[in-house]
Amino acid sequence: MKRLLAVMLLIGGSFSYAEESEHKVLQIVSGEYPPWASKDSKKGGFANHIISEVFSREGYFVEYTYLPWARTYSEAKKGGYDATSLWYPSKEREKLFYYSNSLGEEEVVFFHLKTTRFNQWNDFEDLKKYRIGATRGYTYIPEFWIAVKDNRLNVVVNNSDEINFKMLLRGRVDLFLSATVSGYAILNKNFSLEQVQIVTYNHKPLFSNTNHLLFLRKKANSKRLLKLFNKGLQILIDEGAYNNYYDMLLKGYYSPK
Repeated sequence: MKRLLAVMLLIGGSFSYAEESEHKVLQIVSGEYPPWASKDSKKGGFANHIISEVFSREGYFVEYTYLPWARTYSEAKKGGYDATSLWYPSKEREKLFYYSNSLGEEEVVFFHLKTTRFNQWNDFEDLKKYRIGATRGYTYIPEFWIAVKDNRLNVVVNNSDEINFKMLLRGRVDLFLSATVSGYAILNKNFSLEQVQIVTYNHKPLFSNTNHLLFLRKKANSKRLLKLFNKGLQILIDEGAYNNYYDMLLKGYYSPK
C-alpha cells in the first residue's frame, strides 16, 4: 500500500511538473522580417530577442515557429499560439488581438535602382507611372491599397521581400516598398556587393509605423501575458538594455547569417 501511494505521488508529481513546465513555455508564431524577426538572425532577430529576454526574466522559455506572413496571421487567429510577432497596427487586427507596447519604429520607403529617375514624389499621382513591388501579407497603409484598388497605382504583389528585390534588380519593378533597416539586411544577405551597390532608396517615407507583439483576445491568458510583457519591456527600456540591443541592430548584429 505504501509502495502504491509512493508511486501515485510520484506520478502525480510528474504531472504537476509537466503542467508547470508546459505552462512556462510560450509558443509564438512569427513572420520572416530580418533583422527584426527571422530564424536566420542571431537571437531570432532584434524584436524576437527582446521578446525572449522579457519573458525569460519571468521564467518563461519562448519557442518560435516561423511561417510566411499570410499563414502566420491565419495560424495566430486559430489560437494555437500564445502570441504572434511582429506586426504594424491595423484596425482589422485590433478587433482580434491585443497589441503590446511598441517594440520599435520604422520608416517604410521606396527602394529603387540608382539608374531610376526617382528624386522626388509628393502624392500617389507622382507614383502612377512606376511599377511598384509589394509583399503579400504586409499592412502598408489603407490609402495605399485603396489607390491600388482604384487603379491609381500599378502594384505587383509577391510572396517575399527577396522576390521583390530580385524583380527590382531585373528591372521588372521600378520601386519596392520596404523599411530601411530590414531592406538592407535582406539585400546584404541575399545579393552580391555589386548588386547592393546599385540600389538606393528615396528618403521620403510612405509612412512610419511601430512594431508590436500580438495576443489573441479570445485566449484566456492573453491579458495576463500582455500585462507581463509590457511591464518587462518597460524595465528593459528603463535600465538601458533596450538601447544597447538597438545599437546592436544598427551595427548589423542581427543581420541574417
